[in-house]
Amino acid sequence: MHSSGGFTLIELSLSIAFISVLSIIVVVLINGTISSYNRGLTLNKINTGGMDLVDELRSALQNSKDGSALDECDKFKEGSDDDGAYGDCVKDGGKNFVSIVRYASVKPKGSDTAIEDVPVYGALCTGLSSYIWNSGYFSSGDYVVEDEVKAATLRYNSGDSSYASVFPNPDTDGNKVFRLIKIDDEKRAVCASQVSIDDNNGHSDRYRIDWENGVNGSEFDISSSLILESGPEEILPSDGHNDLAVYYLDTAIPAESKSSKDMFYSVSMVLGTVNGGIDLSKSGDFCATYESSLQNMDYCAVNKFNFAVQANGV
Repeated sequence: MHSSGGFTLIELSLSIAFISVLSIIVVVLINGTISSYNRGLTLNKINTGGMDLVDELRSALQNSKDGSALDECDKFKEGSDDDGAYGDCVKDGGKNFVSIVRYASVKPKGSDTAIEDVPVYGALCTGLSSYIWNSGYFSSGDYVVEDEVKAATLRYNSGDSSYASVFPNPDTDGNKVFRLIKIDDEKRAVCASQVSIDDNNGHSDRYRIDWENGVNGSEFDISSSLILESGPEEILPSDGHNDLAVYYLDTAIPAESKSSKDMFYSVSMVLGTVNGGIDLSKSGDFCATYESSLQNMDYCAVNKFNFAVQANGV
């Protein structure tokens, strides 16, 4: 008698199929775990970074010098033609001296549809420090900001030098775009550089921001009104991995207490990642608005922060 042992062709095929299915399940589970881990890191970075930034902004507003943004309206009292500008400023609570936002259209690369009227840059002037921000649309390689709107820059004088420096310096920094910078600015000179438009008599004749016809455009020029003892400080520097950017930062019309003269501010901020194809015009899921951004979903997150502050003055 002669006997032989082994697998039949059917048994071998079933074994290979079982191992293949098991391998696929293991790979899917591993990829899902890695995806969840990366997603968790991204959300933690947004939440932690956002709360740190909220604490910084709240502290700057609370500790601003005595005197409200309404005091800035007094510059419109000069001249017989300034009553309208002064009244507009008072009615607005001097808001343009506290917070300004530039809107423009952005278009995802590879898409023919533009996202209309989204915030692209702006400034928050607390009366202690001023913050200038550029949206992540300028830093992401996935978007093109339309209407020839350039990223915000800062022109200033440093120390005793009368030479005006520009940050970023195009000669040394190339096409660098900052996402958020901070300077000491008790005069609210950053915001005033976009609001104040001088007439022939040497004083401001209107209370509004003229983005199209203003002399400075996207440049915040404080070189004639403020000397910085130290250069701008980058608050959201690049760490080489999943950088964050401010996509919106604005205040409601400031309110002043009639009795204590304290100012009350309501601030809204949207913080997001540079990656992921963020579209703030959507509702709900702001990430992955077009095909090329789908691979970055694990590294995309957006969070909105709202807080109220009473500026006590010091």
